[in-house]
Amino acid sequence: MPIIFQIHRIFGEMVLPLLIVIVAISMTVVYKPGAARGPIERIFPVLVDLQVGLGIIYWLSLVTIPGLTGRYLGFPFILHPILGLVASGLAHMALGNKNPLRTLGRWAPLASLAVLFVLVLSTIMVVMITKTMPA
Repeated sequence: MPIIFQIHRIFGEMVLPLLIVIVAISMTVVYKPGAARGPIERIFPVLVDLQVGLGIIYWLSLVTIPGLTGRYLGFPFILHPILGLVASGLAHMALGNKNPLRTLGRWAPLASLAVLFVLVLSTIMVVMITKTMPA
């Protein structure tokens, strides 16, 4: 499990936030109303899904350890997997036709991905907070 944790940590803390910024800028620059979905719009949500999937696998491995179950099912750590699942859904909506901010036109992907960026940073902060809490 350490390899899953390392991939999840590196991708989540370093790669995903940068990728969100790059995709947001790219989607704002190349915006065309009614255009077919390009490769970025198809690949980006899958990358977020992979990140969430790795996190869920690692979290499930922690929950099954006797003595740690209550810690990882309790507040505030339970927020991390929940926010991850919300982020995955938002990543799919942000670049698709179901974007709740689609009325913003060119700025819809940027606004949606800004919300996703804040959500990803908040999941990182939940882990940072739980590391400082006594067991």
